[in-house]
Amino acid sequence: MSDSNTGIYASFSLEPVEQTFLTEKEGRPIFADKEFVRIFISGDKHTEVYREVTENDKQRFSDAYKRFKEGAAAREQLTGTPLAQWPYLKPSQIKELEAVNIYTVEQLAALSDTVKQKIGMGANELVAAARAYLATAENSSAASAFAAENERLKDEVTRLQEQMREMASRFEALEEGSKGRSRQAA
Repeated sequence: MSDSNTGIYASFSLEPVEQTFLTEKEGRPIFADKEFVRIFISGDKHTEVYREVTENDKQRFSDAYKRFKEGAAAREQLTGTPLAQWPYLKPSQIKELEAVNIYTVEQLAALSDTVKQKIGMGANELVAAARAYLATAENSSAASAFAAENERLKDEVTRLQEQMREMASRFEALEEGSKGRSRQAA
């Protein structure tokens, strides 16, 4: 999603749409599946667009559209840490945020000042906590990656040391063998 979409999210769905002309022609209800998009703004439960998908929607919300085509449900089309998986929030806070179309910690962290005002008291603290949580997660992710690389390198050093010991013992065996042959020749 591009930066111009900050705070704006979309979920796609497949809906049956009655084909009036064919229904009249066949004398029974005829439906065709059509792709629809629901576009909403985090923190604003009153602004929502619901319409048939356009090519622009497919490009603008390409990640969500791709997940939709791969079979994800509406909320699963959002990426990020679900609010319910963040231990900082109480269940009542989660419900309040979901009521205004905020479903992930990333959405919460990206809220604008205008939306924070709509949420009311405590919104600044929630957004700050969400940002801190994401920053900490990013830092611990880097630390985990460094730790894994360190372990891999330790294993590699151990393997190389084993090879060196093996080569040294082979070399000693060759030297012993050549000393024995030179004594026999003498």
